[in-house]
Amino acid sequence: MFVEAYFDILQRVIRECGYIQSSRITTDKRSDYIGFFKADIYFADGSVLFVREFVFTKIELVKDMYAYHYQDAEGHLIFRYDNTRHFPQFPTFPHHKHLAAEAIAAPEIDFQHVLDEIEARLSP
Repeated sequence: MFVEAYFDILQRVIRECGYIQSSRITTDKRSDYIGFFKADIYFADGSVLFVREFVFTKIELVKDMYAYHYQDAEGHLIFRYDNTRHFPQFPTFPHHKHLAAEAIAAPEIDFQHVLDEIEARLSP
């Protein structure tokens, strides 16, 4: 898959998500199969999701770097999934999830799952 097609998928997910108030998206195509996707996504309660993905898409989708940082309206961390290479003791290394007071093992996650988790938090 060309990287632009992957970017289109992510942008469509954002457009079709009914609980997103607004977003700011930046894409940086480095080659036909390499690129950086960045999005700042704002929700009605004032919370914000910062998305960063550096991907390779030639044979299969490989997220060389990703971070999904979700914070409340005051800027306090709610959660962040990323694959920064710390916490080698986790069985899911390098994938993990930061919470307000700790980091825990977590499998590699996709963007839609992150939005689903946020929707569950925002639903009454």
